[in-house]
Amino acid sequence: MTWASQAPVHLNGQSNNLIISTSPATGRKLGEVRTTPLDALPEIVARARQAQKAWFEAGLAFRLEVMRRWQDALRRNFDRIVGMVVAEQGRPPFEALTEFLTAIELIAYYRRSAPRALAPKRHFVLLDPHHQHWTVRQPYGVVLSITPWNFPIILTITPMVAALLTGNAVIWKPSEYSTQVAELIAQTLRESGIPEGVFHLVHGAGEVGAALIAQQPDKICFTGSTATGRKIAAAAGERLIPVTLELGAKDAALVLEDADLERTAHGIIWGALFNAGQACLSIERVYVMRAVAEPLMQTMAAAIEKFVAVGAGEAPQVSMGVLTTQAQLEIVDRQVREALAQGARLICGGKILEGHNGRAYAPTIITDVTPEMRLMREETFGPIIAVVPIDRPEEGVQAINALSYGLTCSVWTRNRARGLALLEQVEVGHASLNDHIITASVPQAPWGGVKNSGYGRSRGVEGLYDMTYAKVYSAERFAPLPRELFWYPYTPFKYNLLRRFISVYYATSWRERLAALFGR
Repeated sequence: MTWASQAPVHLNGQSNNLIISTSPATGRKLGEVRTTPLDALPEIVARARQAQKAWFEAGLAFRLEVMRRWQDALRRNFDRIVGMVVAEQGRPPFEALTEFLTAIELIAYYRRSAPRALAPKRHFVLLDPHHQHWTVRQPYGVVLSITPWNFPIILTITPMVAALLTGNAVIWKPSEYSTQVAELIAQTLRESGIPEGVFHLVHGAGEVGAALIAQQPDKICFTGSTATGRKIAAAAGERLIPVTLELGAKDAALVLEDADLERTAHGIIWGALFNAGQACLSIERVYVMRAVAEPLMQTMAAAIEKFVAVGAGEAPQVSMGVLTTQAQLEIVDRQVREALAQGARLICGGKILEGHNGRAYAPTIITDVTPEMRLMREETFGPIIAVVPIDRPEEGVQAINALSYGLTCSVWTRNRARGLALLEQVEVGHASLNDHIITASVPQAPWGGVKNSGYGRSRGVEGLYDMTYAKVYSAERFAPLPRELFWYPYTPFKYNLLRRFISVYYATSWRERLAALFGR
């Protein structure tokens, strides 16, 4: 995901720095927030650290009740939150609704699954039967969550609910391009009755995030660009702070000759144009068998013409919104213009549309591209579909794996076994058959990428474990023995006893086991 940086508006000196939010589609002012002063951050971290212990000791049942009240507060404020996403991000209401639905279902899922997932796990140890051993999940302490602008509900709530449920305190720095949505979400969490000091919202650009890391939080969760992720990982590595990174991608679809072209065309354009392509899981590359390449492109172009209306999210009938930031618009336009200058062929789109505050970009299908083009190497994060005809499916797999990203991939075919076999070969965190974005809305499934798309996992029970460390307890099952077997002194009897045990217990056949048991 692209990480945008914006300097705050200076009003009468540093203490009055403001971040003014405006609609990307209309330019109208939506609100403003003050940036958090850097000299206030040590106290914020200290307060979070102080409150975290009592929050954890209050118990899981109490935290589950707070999360229930948060879920209810979000539900009550649905219209306000969705309306602000539409305004601040420039997205259609239906897309904001689906994001809200995914987020609130994640909270509901964690409320159902956390008691079992976080329950102590007991272990029987054959070599130590007179001891009990069990593992519990312990919170890290203070979790710093740095979130982007492109999905300001789900990418905020995902790390936050997992961190809070497991007993951590949370310091949240949202993007400077989603401050008004952030204020609404923070308000609902405060309505839940979360104890004072457990949750903190801070505002600012990159320097605020860097200063927070310098305050030594116990865990960092970051969603954003690979470039910024590397900087955060380096800063965290110097301090040995564990990090979860959800970073950029250059996701692909592989279309076989037996695919249902009508369904495939509709699935790909939705997977590519959802949120105007401003998603780490967007389809940006399509590798398609040559025999069906032209029919697929024409079917996609016709579907875009019929179903994709571009404009401000607030406008009726709009199905694809604008690009949220001017910087992102310039990246998209530059990549397309460079590709065309280098010989690419335009099927549709390829231009900035008039009106809409200059932020609307036409849904674009482009072909005759080469691997050397920036459009095929770097994350675009916009409504661009680059189509590459291939002669063998293996060519597509090789091209998909050639890049350093690895978040999502989809294969489109009527042959389930063949499609799944190809998905086994792609190096991604999420592999889908005849669909693309669906795994992002499944709370039970862990989410995350490989290679330069990041590491660690959110959602699923893995998301809860990601916010904790395993602590192992050992205690006597009965009255303690005078001495343990492995203590001093080392004797020939102990040696022979354990040698005989190894020979018998780890033998791979009954004949060997009996020979070891009764032999010399």
